[in-house]
Amino acid sequence: MKDEYEPPPVKPLVPVSDGMDSARELMVSVAGTIANAAILATVAALIIGAILWGAGVVLQRPGMSQKGVQTFVGAVACAIVAAGLNAWIAWFGQQAISIWN
Repeated sequence: MKDEYEPPPVKPLVPVSDGMDSARELMVSVAGTIANAAILATVAALIIGAILWGAGVVLQRPGMSQKGVQTFVGAVACAIVAAGLNAWIAWFGQQAISIWN
């Protein structure tokens, strides 16, 4: 009589690439949502930077004007990166599919 339980044999793990297409679509969708939020945030930063810049010039406060210019330039750089984010994620998704296949 056997009192011990013998578990069934373990099946080997086999990677499949069927889900990579849907995972890539999900990543592109999430990246698009993040890019839209980032573009909205950069528009707000552009407005704030322009206000700081203008107020610094009118009030003759060079420190405030300098912060406005830095905010403005930083917002433009962030807008450029956010605009290309969706394309970058799609490209990385294609690379992942080529790696798995």
